[in-house]
Order: sequence, then C-alpha cells, then structure tokens
Amino acid sequence: MRIPGISQLTEGEESLLPTLFLLEGPLGVGKRQYCTQFLEDGISDKAPCILISARLTDNQFKDLFYKIDKNVLEKQFKFINPMLGAADIDNPSLNFVYTQALSFLNLDKKKSQKTAKKMSSETEPKAESANETTQNMTYVVVDSLNQLCDIFDVDVVRRFLARLTIMLKKIGAIAIFTIDTPVIEKYIPVTSFCEGKLQMTFEEGKSGSLTRKIRLVSSSHAVSTPKWTVFSINDKGSLTFGDSFVICTMDSKPIHGVPLYYLDSPFCSEECIKTYKKISTFFPTIGPKPGLLDYHFFFIDIVGLSDPQLVVEKQKQKIERLNGFIKECEAFRKTADDFKIILPTGDGMAIGFKDNPELPYKLSTELHKHLKKYNKRKSPDDMIYVRIGLSSGPVFTVSDIADNPNVWGPGIILARRVMDLGDSWHIMIAENLANQLKPLTEEYRKNIREMGYYEIKHGEKIRVFCTYSEDYGNPEIPEKFRK
Repeated sequence: MRIPGISQLTEGEESLLPTLFLLEGPLGVGKRQYCTQFLEDGISDKAPCILISARLTDNQFKDLFYKIDKNVLEKQFKFINPMLGAADIDNPSLNFVYTQALSFLNLDKKKSQKTAKKMSSETEPKAESANETTQNMTYVVVDSLNQLCDIFDVDVVRRFLARLTIMLKKIGAIAIFTIDTPVIEKYIPVTSFCEGKLQMTFEEGKSGSLTRKIRLVSSSHAVSTPKWTVFSINDKGSLTFGDSFVICTMDSKPIHGVPLYYLDSPFCSEECIKTYKKISTFFPTIGPKPGLLDYHFFFIDIVGLSDPQLVVEKQKQKIERLNGFIKECEAFRKTADDFKIILPTGDGMAIGFKDNPELPYKLSTELHKHLKKYNKRKSPDDMIYVRIGLSSGPVFTVSDIADNPNVWGPGIILARRVMDLGDSWHIMIAENLANQLKPLTEEYRKNIREMGYYEIKHGEKIRVFCTYSEDYGNPEIPEKFRK
C-alpha cells in the first residue's frame, strides 16, 4: 500500500493498515493531483484501481493518466462517472456506480451482477471476499463528495457510501474520498464513513507566494501529534514532499543532505556542478535549466541551399525530399518516437537518439546511399548535396518563446561544430562518439579516420574524425583542415 508522502506524514511510519481516508482542502490546493499520484502508484503495484467522479469526462480522465499505457489502463483501471455511463442519462443513479465497481472487481461477471442485485435489497449488503475478487489490494478514489451531494440528495449519497464502504472494507481496499473546504454542515453526514483524515491547506508567504501543506490528522493507528508537511507540484503533476526539500538544478531530483551551490543555484554533487560549468561555456547567457539528458546526435544541412540564385520553390523541394529520405532510413524509421528528438534548422535538422550511439552513424550511411542513387537521375540543379556532423553529449530542457518545451546543450552544439568543418558529402564525427564506435565493429575501426584538432569558439580545440567508404562519405580532406 502506498499513500503519497506517507513517510513524511507519519515521520517514518509506513505500515498503515488499509484505510478509507477523507482528503479535505480548498479548491486548487492539489487534491486531484494527490489522488492521481495515489492511483498511479496503485497501477505500478499491479492493483485494480477505481476512480469515481462526476466532474471528469472520459477525455479528461485520459488526459489525467496519459503517462499510463493504454492496455494497462484498460485492464487495471475503471473510471465511473454517474452522469455519463447510466442507461438513462436524464436519471443518473449511484446504484449504477456501485454495480459497475462491483462488476469490475469480480472475476465472475454473472456472479457479481447477482450479488449486486441481492445487495441492493438488503440493509447490510454482502460483498465478495478478498480472495474471490482480487489477490491485490484495490485502490479507490471518490472525487468530490461535494459534487455528488449537489447532484444527488445528501441522503442518497450517504446510503451509497454506506454500501460502498462496506464492500471496500471487506475486500481490504484503500480509498480516498475528497471534499472541498470549508465543509458545510449538511455535508458532514457523508464524511462519517472514513476512518482516516488528510488535510491540505495553503500558507501565504511574505512575498505573496502560496505554499501547499498537508498533514495526516488520523488513521487506522493513532497519530500523536499531526504535523504539517510542505509539498510541491511540478509541471507534470508529480508531487514532492518535505519541509525543506531542495531540487538539484541538473537532474530535478530532491537533494538529501546539504546542497552545494554554484551561481546561487543548488546542486546535489560536485559532478553536477562540473557538468553545468561545461554547458555554460557554450551559452553563458542561459541560466541553469533542470532535466539533464544524454543523447547521440546527427546534424545535417543541405550544401548550397542558401545560394541566392536558387529559387524558393527549388529550396522547398530539396528540403521536403531530404525529409522524405530520412524518414525512409531504417535507423530513423525503426526508432520509437520516445527514443529520439528532432529539431528542424531550416535547411536541415538535428536528430538525437537515446541510448544507442550507432544510430546517428547508421542514419548517415543509409541516407548517403539514398541520395547518391537519387542524384544519378537528376539534373545538377536538382541534385541534393549534404554534410553531416555526429556527436554525443548532454542536453537539457528549455522553453521556447511560446513556452513549449525544447532541448539544447553541448550534444547538439558539438554536432553542429563538427558538421561546419566538413564540405559536401563529409560525415564528420566528434571524438567522444568516435571513441564509442571504433571498438564495436571492424567497419567502424577501419572507416573512421582521424582528421586532427581544430580550434572552435572560445579558444577550445576539438579532436575531429571523418568516416568514408566506397558507399558513403567523402575521402577528401575538408578545406578548413587543408588551410
């Protein structure tokens, strides 16, 4: 069983028994995000999960759990909205919600329907035992008791909760029922079924900023002195708990212990500071950004595309044709979108591949074969000539002018630098990637050749390699090295 932030809320005690919690707090404090993380933890535990909400539509539910694989969501999760799923939409029923929940938890559908019908006519309904329903603990959220009471009569909601909580206790479920504060008097009867209580609140700082806080007031075991714990919600909806947590600038993870500071920004280690210093030499005007990632880059542009004598329509055709050839390459086509990033540059692009250092090299050689075959059938004006730079290195997340997430960093910068050193058909490789590739195959060892050192911006000298064979690349020494 996992309650988000349980270690901080209980000062280290994590052995709570299955409990039905009431989570109360003002609008906007983070109750839904808390429940979302609670249910995501349930899915990670391979447990059945149920979300009952009259507030969410099907699309909003899918957006809320977009990180969960669709097949897993369909198998482990049941979303029930009494306003959307009832047979008679003009007369929604909480009995429909109960029946749907019971049917989802029972392996024998007919048996669950028979049980539900029997329970609806008894004052103390019976539910299937834990062994008959599921071998895992069940995670349940009832979103907004306020809204249920506004839609249905309070007595109807109270009777529904009486049946539901009996079922949940018998199967050993853990559940969270949310309610907005302040709680008006007529809603108090629907809160009496919960054994534990979680409270959320805002605290306004001197500068006017709002801090979110949460505490465990009571649970199935005694809480001697409930203490408020600060928590934050990041852009992706994840929660971080702690009274004085600090996030590392480079990896966005909480720092346990005393943080190290560089330029007034917190870091978890000297290694993170060293990495940031390397990044800042490439673009000193950009402040620290969280979320360091490591990729292997392919950087390409079309040679001669900026020639003023080349008409715009011809430029457009060449760019579109190049894009089409890249999409046809196996190294690009067979790499999942989650494992590559694409940054258009006008007359070319940068493509980053995660984990596999061979993919930029393979994409380069495949593309050369496509282009050389294509050029044989074209007039000189229609031929496409390219130069390519390859490198490995870190990038980090930045926001563009429209506040959309993007990436930038030394990995991309270095690939661009080595590409700029080449001429038409050259495939230039930075030392860091060349050293990773050469030990892998005989082809790499034979065809990747050192060009030497070259001084780039900021007085830094980089060691550059070039690759070529009969099928790809350019065996000529680049002009900048001849000079």
